[in-house]
Amino acid sequence: MDLLDLDRAAVDRNLELLATLEPGHYDLPTPCAGWTVRDLVRHLADMAVAFDAGARLAAPRATVTADLRASYAAANELVTEAFHAEGFLDREAELPGFGAYPGRSLVAAHFVDNVVHSWDLNRALGRDAEVPAEFALAAHEIAARYPDTPAVRGPGAAFAPEVAARADATPTDRLVALLGRTPDWRP
Repeated sequence: MDLLDLDRAAVDRNLELLATLEPGHYDLPTPCAGWTVRDLVRHLADMAVAFDAGARLAAPRATVTADLRASYAAANELVTEAFHAEGFLDREAELPGFGAYPGRSLVAAHFVDNVVHSWDLNRALGRDAEVPAEFALAAHEIAARYPDTPAVRGPGAAFAPEVAARADATPTDRLVALLGRTPDWRP
């Protein structure tokens, strides 16, 4: 799959996951320090709105409402539309919180965000969190290029510092460790 297809497939996978949430799930802790499932789903919806605005270099077209699943779905329809615009991958876009980058960098960051947060949500719910190997390998390749700077990794940054993964770690475990999660995290 190409990057645009991978990104949309990750979104679709999360839409399926979000459809399984029950009211009691929203207060569960997640591997994201200090975040509940509600916080994490809100983040996913907020970031979809921000990615859409950054892709178009314009004001947001969507808002996040109390119906977080619907907000995530609606914002990602807009993101997908923006990402598929003619010439977008090579055009300048705004990576939320990081400045101007080519559109392909926006798609890549959106993809990584969706893949790793599907792992977070599944872990929070006590479910199998293994992501498709194709997703994990592609996301790891992208995330391996993220700089190890305080703006990217550490307190208040997008990711925690990398943690060690076992030598026999799966592609998913290597990805989440790279992004600062403990692969065997349990609620």
